[in-house]
Amino acid sequence: MSLLLILLLGGLMQAARSFAIGGRPMGSGTALAFGFVLLTAFFAGRIFKQVRLPKLTGYIAAGIVIGPSVLGLVTPTMVEHLKIVNGAAIALIALTAGNELDFRSFRPLLRSVKWITLVAVVGTSALLSLAVFAVRDLLPFMGEMSLEQAIAVSLVLGVTMVAQSPAVVVALRDEMEADGPMSRTVLGVVVIADLVVILLFALVSSFAKSTFGAAGDVLDTIGQLSWEILGSLGAGLLVGVLLAVYLRKVASGAALFVVTVTFVMAEVGQRLHFDPLLVALAAGVLIRNVTKAGDRLHHEIEASSLPVYVVFFAVAGANIHLDVLAVVGIPAAIFVLVRGAGLLAGTRLGAKIAGAPDEVQRYAGMGLLPQAGLALALALLFAKTFPEFGDDAAALTLGVVALNEIIAPAIYRLALVRSGEAGTRAPPEEPQATTAAELAPPIG
Repeated sequence: MSLLLILLLGGLMQAARSFAIGGRPMGSGTALAFGFVLLTAFFAGRIFKQVRLPKLTGYIAAGIVIGPSVLGLVTPTMVEHLKIVNGAAIALIALTAGNELDFRSFRPLLRSVKWITLVAVVGTSALLSLAVFAVRDLLPFMGEMSLEQAIAVSLVLGVTMVAQSPAVVVALRDEMEADGPMSRTVLGVVVIADLVVILLFALVSSFAKSTFGAAGDVLDTIGQLSWEILGSLGAGLLVGVLLAVYLRKVASGAALFVVTVTFVMAEVGQRLHFDPLLVALAAGVLIRNVTKAGDRLHHEIEASSLPVYVVFFAVAGANIHLDVLAVVGIPAAIFVLVRGAGLLAGTRLGAKIAGAPDEVQRYAGMGLLPQAGLALALALLFAKTFPEFGDDAAALTLGVVALNEIIAPAIYRLALVRSGEAGTRAPPEEPQATTAAELAPPIG
């Protein structure tokens, strides 16, 4: 039935586009694309779930098929306009991740998170940099570089390609209703790793710019980082207070309010050069650890997040360019294998040093494989920073991300099942919202 509905939706979309050739306004075209992408990806996710694959893999696959690279039912212009969902989805996912970081329950895992981040994430970044430098003859854009420039660009690509995906980790954890030391450790690592990768990217890209004769002012870089990180965290605390007050005072309509706040965080934060991920993460951490509204926030996000998540992952699939994969397929496959081996071996070693439980040592590395938002953002930033060759380098990075987007979610789903943590999450306590009766003045 889901397949028939997808075919019917595809036919209706083709018919609607044929009628719109006469000059339909872009706004209605975007609304049409949003509805089509949402429904098609949703039903594709149901099909993938029936064959024991992650629903989000179905969302991504649907985006690939209906996107510009295959059927073209969603045009590049439509995909570009649908990217407005990306910032809100990243903020919503980060808000969820922050709300999951209960410091009391995470304190025993901090040692594991620290060692896995250091050994697996930083170590794999160095390993990828070495791999890029070793196979630079397969990368035409590095052919004319000096030794110093090749080393610098290799470092930037290594940091870019190691980026994790809190989005996939959170989505799969919710889909599988998983909980336990392994999934909690993975969540902690991917959140901390994002901060580490952002810092490393700023430092190595500044060094790389200096090798090409551009100004690499370290103080300027530190100032920009301080504004982006500290400013984002400060804004996040303010947003957290706002959400906590709203959740405590208002009895209904909180789900819509939460989604609206994430859109505001994404759009306003971008203009102020804040990172929506950090803003939302700080807000979620504050609500969970300082207020009593954590369970209510979890409930409201569950009630409102599905459409945003579905469109977010479908748009990520539509952005995968199969023609790019055909061009950079061999080096991209090499780097996917190097990255996977480094993260799996590094996680096992880091977890062993930390004395983590056996299931963390065996399976946590699989949760570090998925990629999405941050890697894509860094690839595009790389292209903007180095206009001479950045597009070619970004195409390589996008190829790596595309391969990991397609295969890694299924691997992490398998890890959640094999570790025994799938289906073990206890439902959150029912939120104790203020009722209308409680707000009414006493009679007499």
